[in-house]
Amino acid sequence: MAYTSGKVLAETMDETRNLTRFYLSKLKGEDMHRQFDVNGFTTNSPFWIMAHLCWAENMLLLQCMGHKGVDIPWLKDYRIGSTKDSKPANEPSLEEVLAAMKEIHAVAMENLSKMSDDELDVDNALGVAFGENRSKRFMAMHAIRHEGTHLGQLSLIAKMYGKQTV
Repeated sequence: MAYTSGKVLAETMDETRNLTRFYLSKLKGEDMHRQFDVNGFTTNSPFWIMAHLCWAENMLLLQCMGHKGVDIPWLKDYRIGSTKDSKPANEPSLEEVLAAMKEIHAVAMENLSKMSDDELDVDNALGVAFGENRSKRFMAMHAIRHEGTHLGQLSLIAKMYGKQTV
């Protein structure tokens, strides 16, 4: 079976999301809005992390790739730079966030897996840059590492709840 870069990136993102889901499963039944104070730092809540991952995947793996993205009004409330400490006026329910995570991810994986090397090597549609790199390929790589960063937070939160994670 021949793999394109788009398929490899999509599979890597999908496996990263599977790990996110694993840590979220450890938090089932817990207060998803709880923030922990650790050495003077307040963690993101699991809820905020989930909603933020929805925004990030929609922006990085759909809009940056030239897709219109999934139209969910509350996404903008969880963009980079949004405050984890204030509750948005139109805060979604946990069920809405879980459904959005599933919907956005499915569309993003379908879209990304079909992208050719040539398509991935052009600048992204939003002009987002990390350093000098604006390629769609780099946006996909950043989406993977971004999700990995936040799933690490979920792992730590699960441990703070006393959950067995390994």
